Amino acid sequence: MKEKKIIPIIVAGVFISVSLLSGCVGPWVVDTYGWDHINQEGTAVRIWGQLSIFENSQNWNLGFYWSTSYHDKLEDYENFHLADNYAGLGLFSYDIPNLNRTTTYHYRAYGEYLKSKNDIRWGADGTFIPGGPRTTTENASAIGLTSASLRGTLWHMGGAPSCTVSFLYGTDPNALNLQTTPETMTAIGPFEAALTSLTTNTTYYYKAIAENDADTWSGVILSVIPGQPIVVTRKQGEVGNDHAILKGELWDTGGTSGCTVWFAYSDISQSQLDQTSSPQTMNATGAFEAYIGGLQPATKYWYQAVASNGLAQGKGEVYEFTTPTTKTIITGDIGKPVKKTTDMEDKDSLSRISPRLTQLVEKYPMLLKVLQHPRLRALLERLS
Repeated sequence: MKEKKIIPIIVAGVFISVSLLSGCVGPWVVDTYGWDHINQEGTAVRIWGQLSIFENSQNWNLGFYWSTSYHDKLEDYENFHLADNYAGLGLFSYDIPNLNRTTTYHYRAYGEYLKSKNDIRWGADGTFIPGGPRTTTENASAIGLTSASLRGTLWHMGGAPSCTVSFLYGTDPNALNLQTTPETMTAIGPFEAALTSLTTNTTYYYKAIAENDADTWSGVILSVIPGQPIVVTRKQGEVGNDHAILKGELWDTGGTSGCTVWFAYSDISQSQLDQTSSPQTMNATGAFEAYIGGLQPATKYWYQAVASNGLAQGKGEVYEFTTPTTKTIITGDIGKPVKKTTDMEDKDSLSRISPRLTQLVEKYPMLLKVLQHPRLRALLERLS
């Protein structure tokens, strides 16, 4: 077996968190994961697998079967290699060079349990096309009452001299039936498309698309609402046994000259925020906060930043905190986001995080599951 190399700790930690908190560990103990480009020519890739975190990797031989066609039986795959990269706690990968850019390859993660004779486990069949491009869907910009600019980044050409990029969009996330005019790019970088004649206060879903001679790659689906302010709830502040300082940030006015912002909060439930802070007028984007008093000690509260421009209303995520029993003042990370209720809402949460983190998720698509866990979402926001 080759010398074990260490995968960057942030990526490893996120992979591990996915398995711990998102239920990714499959019934076979060994899982097949995604793949990455490892050269600009699109002729070499790194394929990933993971051993259940409840297993000791020293008790296993881990590797991959791969070939140019799908097989039900491991022995029918043309190639087998033991893993040559390890991150600890189950993560492993193998680098495959000298591939054909436009060929579809199949692979399975494999594990042999050394303490039991003939105990073999394997993951599902995965596929990759080495010369396929990669693109990232970015937050929309220049949001007006009836307009918005969709943004994306082409960050790998797949070895092709050019790639065609565009956006699919529509009002149904499951049927993006409209497409922007395709654009040819001869180098990696950002791209965008301006949309006009949109309907105010209507949700439009979109994703970036990149195509070359080998494959087509789609970014994750984000959303934009023309005319709606973009506001985010923040967790930094102060909490006492009878008061709290809530914080938020206005990211976009939705096309108007200003917005009214406030916080909705409650000690009843996250879905019944029946109290509000005093409204504040903002003529520019930026941070805002509000002092709320009359709170009860040792009580859980839920709160949410809200913004209105007179035409539409935007809301941040719902956060929660608990007031202390005594007169102690709590500062720092006091608010915790409440988990979203649908997968689409979790995907849409990408529009509330930084482009750096969005690109990380696009580069390692399986990491999107991390965003479905509130604690990890908060951690990644700080890392970004």
